[in-house]
Amino acid sequence: MSRRPLAALALATLLLAGCSRITPENYQKVEAGMKRDAVHAILGKPDEVSGGDLGLLSISTETWNGSKHVIRVSYGGDTVALKHIDPVQK
Repeated sequence: MSRRPLAALALATLLLAGCSRITPENYQKVEAGMKRDAVHAILGKPDEVSGGDLGLLSISTETWNGSKHVIRVSYGGDTVALKHIDPVQK
């Protein structure tokens, strides 16, 4: 394989890695009733997870910290119950 296609592949990989998934567009894709795995497919792995069990019900909140936005998704069990997006405070 010549160096030119290899260099183009490396550049494309770096550019895609720099693209944040934490955007208003991806936030809009997350819907109530969606399963946790589907949210992770859109936003990636969360930066923070909090919550716990209340008897038979498990409640948790996951947080994604992007360069411009913070997204929080709350779950009842393994299903999206609430979502919220805020601009990053500088």
